[in-house]
Amino acid sequence: MLGRRASRAQVLALWTVWLVTRAGLCLLIGLPSANGDVGIYQRWYACCLSHGRFPLADPMWQYPPGAALVLWLPGHLPGRYTVSFALLAIACDLAITLMLCAVARRGGSLAGAWYWALGVPLVGVVSVARFDMVPVALSVAALCLTSRAGIRGALIGAGAAVKAWPLTLLAGTAPGQWRRTLAATAVVLAAVCVIFAHATGSFLAHQDARGTEIESVAATPFMIWRQAGWRGTVVFRFGAQQLSGEHAALALDASRLGLVLAAAAVVGWRLLIASGRAGWRPEFAADAPLAATLLFLVASPVLSPQYLLWVTGLAAACLATGRTTQRPTALAVLAAAGLTQVIFPNRWAGLVYGSDVATGILVTRNLLLAAAAVVSCQRILTASRLGHYSYDTVSVCKQEGSPRTSGDEQS
Repeated sequence: MLGRRASRAQVLALWTVWLVTRAGLCLLIGLPSANGDVGIYQRWYACCLSHGRFPLADPMWQYPPGAALVLWLPGHLPGRYTVSFALLAIACDLAITLMLCAVARRGGSLAGAWYWALGVPLVGVVSVARFDMVPVALSVAALCLTSRAGIRGALIGAGAAVKAWPLTLLAGTAPGQWRRTLAATAVVLAAVCVIFAHATGSFLAHQDARGTEIESVAATPFMIWRQAGWRGTVVFRFGAQQLSGEHAALALDASRLGLVLAAAAVVGWRLLIASGRAGWRPEFAADAPLAATLLFLVASPVLSPQYLLWVTGLAAACLATGRTTQRPTALAVLAAAGLTQVIFPNRWAGLVYGSDVATGILVTRNLLLAAAAVVSCQRILTASRLGHYSYDTVSVCKQEGSPRTSGDEQS
């Protein structure tokens, strides 16, 4: 009886925190400094999306074609566009919280829901002022709602059609489930890309033309160098502040090399699993996507503040299972999320114009993210060496009846 009362008290406390923090975010989105992107979305809706066209002429449109549906929807909901957009983001946030709570009821841990409830406010108002909540919801659903490879793959494909990063969830595909998961992902993603081929081509061209954003890990040495007299500049292009000038191309080259190496690392680990030279554990279904996403974030030439929402959602899914290798990584992600909000929007102008304090916060944040990526991968590799059995399990969020051995205790 005492345990049940304690559990009810925890759930009540969780939802109280969720309501208070989300109400605060909704109030903040009304500030001019917070809703700039929603204003851009509204302009795209008015000029193009409401007429069935993509805003391809605008260089700030850099999204896969599925994003158009997300930005089109608030215009067809009651009320002003900005209010409807915020409500859509909050609805996705609510759905994520409910999914994490459902995992806890099925024998997981409420830590995942608590982590999400507290993590979103740390990321800040960009959580509800940009549309990244939608692909995060689809990704958490893929990890937590289904044990069927086809449905999981379809959810991954739908998420990737909105923002490309959910493809990292494929890193957590269990042995024996590759064909169905990959086929479902490919069918959904290919259907969207073929139907909207022109918009897909525009997205790829814009991504190729982008430079190195000042917030990215690759730009960090140049941001430090700028304090010591680097003669390059920061310019506004493609909706972001990017490095320009002396040796700036080196940062972009390093980032592209990093992306190749990150992809090679993920594929190499999967080949070790497939060959039996590394052991598969059920928790890798969520842990591996978190590690892969961190690798790509660290290597990416673009690291916008809302990107921290991606790894916050994945870390919450890991913690919700009750057994994960990623607890230290999750703590580092929370710290990085908090520092990100200090940078944007609080010290953004200072960072752009070369403030020592803002640059120091950025360097600390990026070192934290790099350390989180290293620790995440190291813990998965260590667990792979300890595992001796493979499990044909798609989602770690449905573990009832999964076989356990002495090699499967919690790391």
